[in-house]
Amino acid sequence: MGKILILDDDVAFGDLTRRRLERQGFSAQLHAGVHGAMDSLLRGGFDLVILDVKMPGLTGTDVIKLIRSSSTGHIKVMFYSSSDTHELRRLAEQHGAQGYLTKTASAGELEFRVRELLGEPRSLSKNAPRSTRL
Repeated sequence: MGKILILDDDVAFGDLTRRRLERQGFSAQLHAGVHGAMDSLLRGGFDLVILDVKMPGLTGTDVIKLIRSSSTGHIKVMFYSSSDTHELRRLAEQHGAQGYLTKTASAGELEFRVRELLGEPRSLSKNAPRSTRL
């Protein structure tokens, strides 16, 4: 399973996301806010960053620019925010994120998106969510 870094200034929500992913067998780590996040990325060997778009200081769009301009540029990024779906899609396309998901998504949809981005087997159920992979 892939190794995931969650960057979110909302510690309670970030921790909820971490626990949801760990229940599904993923290795997930929460980094609260953006300060020191690049150090975590450089040391961590992550496969995916789940990145809140709306954070104080540096926004998610600022952070993805830093990721892409560093040795961590190969890491996949999924924008994860309370913004509406259309805005998230636009931001993901504009800034090179491989996926996006609203924070109102279910735990099952979060798992589906993460597995999709990591290239891991996922449910082929006809009820599976539509892809938000770019």
